[in-house]
Amino acid sequence: MLRKNEDLHPGFNQICDSEKDRMFMNVQLLIAHKGESWPIQSKDQETALLLLSGTVVYQYEGKAVSAVRKDCFHDDATCLHVCRNTPVTLVFEEDGEVLVQQKENPRIFPAVLYDKSNIDKQFFGEGKLAATTKRQVTTILDYQRTPYSNMVLGEITNFPGIWSSYPPHHHPQPEVYFYKFDHPQGFGSCFMGEEVYKITHNSVAMIPGGLTHPQNAAPGYAMFYVWMIPHLKNNPWIKTRTFDPDHEWVNDPDAEFFQLDQ
Repeated sequence: MLRKNEDLHPGFNQICDSEKDRMFMNVQLLIAHKGESWPIQSKDQETALLLLSGTVVYQYEGKAVSAVRKDCFHDDATCLHVCRNTPVTLVFEEDGEVLVQQKENPRIFPAVLYDKSNIDKQFFGEGKLAATTKRQVTTILDYQRTPYSNMVLGEITNFPGIWSSYPPHHHPQPEVYFYKFDHPQGFGSCFMGEEVYKITHNSVAMIPGGLTHPQNAAPGYAMFYVWMIPHLKNNPWIKTRTFDPDHEWVNDPDAEFFQLDQ
């Protein structure tokens, strides 16, 4: 399912509802103005607070840490991850946006602030298919890095005209993508199984488990999306990707494919 989110407003915007949307996690977008303070605390859910843009002070456990992100295309991620029942206040020193991911988790664990010093950032698709699938992949939370968490969280930066989440693959866990474009009129496409959707600035894709989900950005428009996966009971996502056998051949670095002679 794809949702356009054309009616976003200041304050909390529900992007994904755990029960209603059957994605097994909650996602909200907080849009705030300079000078505002927003308290956040969940009795039963762990919470990840990912800064998308602006200047914010994370206040938690007696600490006050300032983070700046001009936009999600040029600056690295900053994200605070806390366990249930941990009070946090976001103080906005400039207008900004924070994506809030939450999922039920009874575990108690220390709060961690992630930034360029402790996130995992790498390029996928290098040296393959004339770089038509090269993209930057950032991982903040996953089973290997945070085994105590019930969530996976990361970012992908798509170069204009390039594909990602490719070759087509699927996994049992559902996945949510929240998109930004470097131009507000930018667009791309999201495949879910045999269905194709036009994705635009601030839209969200909710991908049921078991469906392949390749993406691409239109030429001229860089595309960014936050990718979020809930671990299922007794079935966490451990970077398991089942590739569509019809297209798995493109994983071979020496794969031969059509190119015009120059």
